[in-house]
Amino acid sequence: MSEVVEKQPDVREKIIEVLKTNDAIMIATTGGEYSPWILGAYFTNDDLKIYLLLETNGKSFGNIKINNKVAISISKNDAMQDFLQGYGKAVIMDISEDKFVRDMLVEKMSWFQTYTPVTPVRIDIEKYFVTSLQNGWFPAKVLEVK
Repeated sequence: MSEVVEKQPDVREKIIEVLKTNDAIMIATTGGEYSPWILGAYFTNDDLKIYLLLETNGKSFGNIKINNKVAISISKNDAMQDFLQGYGKAVIMDISEDKFVRDMLVEKMSWFQTYTPVTPVRIDIEKYFVTSLQNGWFPAKVLEVK
């Protein structure tokens, strides 16, 4: 199956909308003892960049330290609702960036808090796939992030 790489602004706008209207992300990682591994986490975004706090001693963080390639899924667990998939690279941020990421998370979800040591991580998606049955986007529209 071939894919169409979209240049249309409506695809980008739909991706931003899905990022803004969802709180949770699923992240697939590989590389460490627990590989492959899937993690559910809360996230926020700045444009197409995804930010989260990962448990510093967690399996996903351990995998990312070895192999920073990740795949993501963002949905409301309802195939009739718009959803995103994608792949890219996780960037482990300096611990001094914790406040920056935490403030964005709390702005999006006022109840957000952590209970274990965490490290800020940014996910730079290389290719987004957005499915919107309401818009007839099945198979998914594709956006390459440059």
